[in-house]
Amino acid sequence: MKIGFIGLGRMGFALASNLLRNHQNLTVFDLQTNPMQLLVKAGAIAGHSVLDVVSQSDIVFTMLPGPKQVRQVVLGDQGVIQKLKKGALFVEMSTIDTDTVDELHQAAKTAGVRFADAPVGRLAAHADRGESLFMLGAESADFSTIESALLKMGTTVLHCGGPGTGTRTKLINNLMVLCYCQLNSEALVLAKALGLDIQGTFNVLTGTTASNGQLKEKWPSKVLAGDLTPGFDIALGFKDITLACQAAQSAGISLPVGNLVRSLFQLARHAGKDGQDTSSMTDFWAEANGLSPIRL
Repeated sequence: MKIGFIGLGRMGFALASNLLRNHQNLTVFDLQTNPMQLLVKAGAIAGHSVLDVVSQSDIVFTMLPGPKQVRQVVLGDQGVIQKLKKGALFVEMSTIDTDTVDELHQAAKTAGVRFADAPVGRLAAHADRGESLFMLGAESADFSTIESALLKMGTTVLHCGGPGTGTRTKLINNLMVLCYCQLNSEALVLAKALGLDIQGTFNVLTGTTASNGQLKEKWPSKVLAGDLTPGFDIALGFKDITLACQAAQSAGISLPVGNLVRSLFQLARHAGKDGQDTSSMTDFWAEANGLSPIRL
């Protein structure tokens, strides 16, 4: 099966690299040439455009920053859907809003293209190791084909339902992830203000039911180690929690905590935290409270 991959950012590059490690026939494209060149050295074919990738592929994956970029690349006369051959598979992996994913699904049906959405779970470090989880929204008839390709990139595929359910599940997942970022940061800042040993406090928090995956797996290797390079950029975190809050508004429900955390992420962005990992919320709140950075 010939695979096309469009979008080689932090997660896309890792996922595409795993396809190559598993000896897949892969054509890649990104506006940035450096990740493309690295993948070509590893055995990929460089696409010169979206059309170039689509014309050579039986299944195309896109992993793009957000709804705006997805619409630009996927929809329209020169987009992925219109240029894919009838019966081919298109899998959207980006974190986007519910209206956009539904529009993609409808456009694919009209064009005779099989559509699925498969947003990625777990951390960027998991993606590097080929251990990602995928929240797959797909027709049952397409599940086994898409699952086979996804398992060349990660370890776990969870079928959430039909097309569009993967995106909806991802918004809920990231709502929790990003709220944990705030809660973890408040807890650690309070621990420092109370004069507690941070390592000892961390051991307690990760050894009781207070624990969460972000604190236990991410914090020690990122902010608490002084590494603020983005596995998940603050700006993208703000985008994702905004999408969750918008989905709630469309559904007519209240998300009081989610909307508050969204506002707090916006404060961190105004303080210059864009380009840093979401765990740097801990640094933001330490600074806001006149404390030095918290490190293990």
